[in-house]
Amino acid sequence: MTPPLPAGHLQSPSLDLPGAAAPAYELKFLLDETRAQAAEAWARQHLAPDPHGDPALGGAYRTTSLYFDTPELDVFHRAPSYRRRKYRVRRYGAGPWAFLERKSKWGDRVAKRRSLVPEADVALLAHPMSVVAWPGHWFHRRLLARRLTPACRVAYQRLAFVGAGAGGALRLTIDRHVHGALTGAWDLAPVEGGLPLLHGQAILEFKFRAALPAPFKALARELRLSPGGVSKYRLCRETWGVIGARSETVPQRGREAVDA
Repeated sequence: MTPPLPAGHLQSPSLDLPGAAAPAYELKFLLDETRAQAAEAWARQHLAPDPHGDPALGGAYRTTSLYFDTPELDVFHRAPSYRRRKYRVRRYGAGPWAFLERKSKWGDRVAKRRSLVPEADVALLAHPMSVVAWPGHWFHRRLLARRLTPACRVAYQRLAFVGAGAGGALRLTIDRHVHGALTGAWDLAPVEGGLPLLHGQAILEFKFRAALPAPFKALARELRLSPGGVSKYRLCRETWGVIGARSETVPQRGREAVDA
C-alpha cells in the first residue's frame, strides 16, 4: 500500500520554484558554533523560517542520507568519471517517503534530478534488474551502470531559512549534530552507533539562482566567511577510516560496525 503524501507536501526542502531542476549555486562554510549562532541570528532577522521545519526541533528537521560508492571507492577518490555526479537517497524526518537524487556539480553550480518514492521502495535498489515502470528506474539504472552500492549513512539536523533577492529565491541552511556510519544496507534506518563527524562545528550553506545575493555578501563580510568544500560522505569515510581497494585503514572503534 502506498503511504499518503504528508499534508502540504510539495517537494523536498530546497529552492522549491518553477524550474527548480535548473542549475543553482551553492556555497558551503565550515563554522565554529559561535559563528554558526551568529549566522542563525542573522537569518532569523533577515529571512523566513523554512515551512518544513519541526517546532519540536526549534524549527530544524532531521535528514538522513544514504551515499553510494564503487567497491574501489571511485567517488571518494574522485576518479575522473565520478567527480561531477553523485548519487544519494534522502529522507526527511520519519516520513514514509524518500528522494532518489543525482547531484551534478560544475564549480559552485549545482543541478539536481530527483524522484519521490515510498521509503519502503528503497529496497528495490538492491535488485540486479531495474523495474522500468518504477519512478526510480532512471536512478536504479545508473547505480547499476556505475557499480554503485551503499557506502555511508549520515544523519543531521538542518535549520533552514528562505527569502528572495534581486536574482530570485535564496536559501540558507545550517547543519548541526552531523553523525554517520559505514553501511552496506539498502535502507534509511536511523543512524545508530554512528560517530560524530564534526566536533563543535556546523555547516553553513548559501543557495541562490544567479549572482551572490547582496544579503549573503553582507553576512559573509560580517562573519569573515571563506567558502570551502564540505562533503558529508567524505567526512564519514575519513572519520571511520577509508576502507576499500585503495586503502584498508580503519580505526579500531569503527571496525566492529564495519564488519557487522
